[in-house]
Amino acid sequence: MLPFVLYFVTAVVTGFHVYTLLSLAVYGVPVNLLELLSLLGSFCLLIAAYVSLFRPHAAARLALLACLVMWSFYAPAIAKIVRTRWAMPAAVSQFMGATSKHSFLRPNRA
Repeated sequence: MLPFVLYFVTAVVTGFHVYTLLSLAVYGVPVNLLELLSLLGSFCLLIAAYVSLFRPHAAARLALLACLVMWSFYAPAIAKIVRTRWAMPAAVSQFMGATSKHSFLRPNRA
């Protein structure tokens, strides 16, 4: 019974999250293929919840596959968040050189 509850709640929560992201397409937001794959993974996890009542071993395999498909959407998003939170801003821009017109390293002699 525990696998059923775990699979069912996870499928509903992730499915609702991805469905709300896909509903923004009404306003012109482009649809990402990874969102559709994640929604398919949530649906497969919902099927695994039902199968877990009768064949727990087969449901576990299906749930693993469904979670891997769902993580194809969530893993890049988490990696992006971690990269932007740990990024150290540069003190001086790499594009600001001595040949720049507005350089702070040399006085302007125009």
